[in-house]
Amino acid sequence: MNFSLKIFLLVIIIASNNSLCAQVNVVLVEPTVKKFIGDVSELDRSKYFNIHAPGKTPLLESFYEQYNVEQSGRGFYGPGIDAKKLMGEVGLYPKSNNKKSNKPRPISRYVATEHPRNIYKEGIDIEAAAKWAVSYFKNTKQGNTPLWYEPMNEPFVHAKDFYEEKDWDPVAELRVKTEMSQLFRALAEKIHADPALKNIKVMGYGAAWPSFELKDFQNWETNMGLFLDIAGDQLDAISYHLYDGINQVGQENKRSGSNNDAIMDLVETYSYQRWGIIKPHAITEYGGIAKKEFSLISNMQSIRSQNAMIFGLLDREDRLEISIPFTTDNAKWHITKANDYLPYKAVLWRAENMGVPKNQITGWVYTNRIQFYELWKAVRGERVFVSTSNPDIQVQGFLDEKKLFVALNNLDDNAQQVALDLSSIKSNVKDLLVKSLTIYKEDFPLYYEKTISSIPEVFSIDPAQTIVLEFNLNNTILFKNQIKSNRYYSSNYLIPIKADKELVFEFNDVDLGVGFAKLSMSLGREHDLSKAPEVLVNGEKVEVPSNWKGYDQANRKKFFGAIEIPIPMDFIVKNNTVKIYFPDTGGHLSSLILDIETIIN
Repeated sequence: MNFSLKIFLLVIIIASNNSLCAQVNVVLVEPTVKKFIGDVSELDRSKYFNIHAPGKTPLLESFYEQYNVEQSGRGFYGPGIDAKKLMGEVGLYPKSNNKKSNKPRPISRYVATEHPRNIYKEGIDIEAAAKWAVSYFKNTKQGNTPLWYEPMNEPFVHAKDFYEEKDWDPVAELRVKTEMSQLFRALAEKIHADPALKNIKVMGYGAAWPSFELKDFQNWETNMGLFLDIAGDQLDAISYHLYDGINQVGQENKRSGSNNDAIMDLVETYSYQRWGIIKPHAITEYGGIAKKEFSLISNMQSIRSQNAMIFGLLDREDRLEISIPFTTDNAKWHITKANDYLPYKAVLWRAENMGVPKNQITGWVYTNRIQFYELWKAVRGERVFVSTSNPDIQVQGFLDEKKLFVALNNLDDNAQQVALDLSSIKSNVKDLLVKSLTIYKEDFPLYYEKTISSIPEVFSIDPAQTIVLEFNLNNTILFKNQIKSNRYYSSNYLIPIKADKELVFEFNDVDLGVGFAKLSMSLGREHDLSKAPEVLVNGEKVEVPSNWKGYDQANRKKFFGAIEIPIPMDFIVKNNTVKIYFPDTGGHLSSLILDIETIIN
């Protein structure tokens, strides 16, 4: 390890403990150090920069090319609705017309899903449904076979539509959700068993409401836990939706930050405990829920959440299958008299003459949602090492020869002062293109681009502001070191918390070296209960921070979030024991994960 790397490691340690950070947030970017998440360094844009629309219309084709977006959206059509159209009702299927060829079908990069009402009814013949799905996919038109099949969209929140008992009857809910899960499993088994469909990945269950902590985590047990216990063995990815706001049902959420991390950490811990691997996440919708009817201002509100959430998703590229921000195309289906001929609230395009029937529309123009894609369209390259002294200031960095991209986002409700430390390459900077997008709740967004000649010593970043800095360099930067981030999962999760009771976690076969360590501790508890237990790592006490990513969650029924606990690297050994003691009873510690970043040669 060279001397400069020792220095920047020291800078981070000092910065994280400096009281100045209460006023000025230190963000360190070290472009000479290449970062790996697992075995992944290069940004795969196709996992992140998508649109919730399949196909190749002229509008979409132009958009893909201009904004560096690869086609991989999501569409509502599949074997269920096809059979329903042909036979007149759910559960009846045309005579199978399976092709004899076992040659793998070519696939297109999109997610095929359906409304539950078009593929499921209680008492359905699961075997017949699965056989028909195989026949359907083997006979799709060229280019229409999806890479991803998500059999139902948000099925469990619609379970009440399929039984005769009163809504939300717990026995009926469990019965229908169990049968839905069995259908998922059968569909996946049949598709995976047919050589012609080997390229299709099956995922589910497209969960709308991952408030796992509710009812002391019974919401996990009777939803995602139930589903994965039944169908998970056959799935290629685990799909769900992340929204700020209220999706189909449930409480008001602001998932951006710690809540998203707690959700994903629990799914990963379950996956590791059950299969010994992390089945990848498929976030087939994410963003913010707009409850108002379409307006140019309300249309843009989701981008506040999309920008906040993408930073966390970028940190999981090695275990992410796909993520799709919920931004649609022009959604012509919504332009009806019943809707006053207004656009759908999530559209990327609107009619230039809004408020008229489809046959009177004179053309299409972008809504302000295009600014999300404008902001990110140039970002590419290999990850570089970044660090932030404040978890509310999110940061990502990528290097592509003579281009360095640094993205920043403010999760806090107040403006933050940021000192950007790029000292190792300051003399190599030719100029800097600043792209900035700020989303206001009651006003139009502010987007601007500006080229400046030098890096500000300290700058302010407003609430809901995202900045992408594009550094043009005089000379190509060569990587001098590499750092690798690995996660270690415990075998126990969803542990009830009791006052002064010892909670024990083991993390074995840890790769040691020079670097950084932290625990990601996720808690689901009442708001008045402690979030700062006593934590001992191999007998050494570590402090639990009082700040975490995002807000305090006070508007939610319970706190459910991940709190990151820094650990001195010299506390870590090959086989580790972590003991945790809470001063009060209630709630659960849902997962504890050890994150290690070590220098590699």
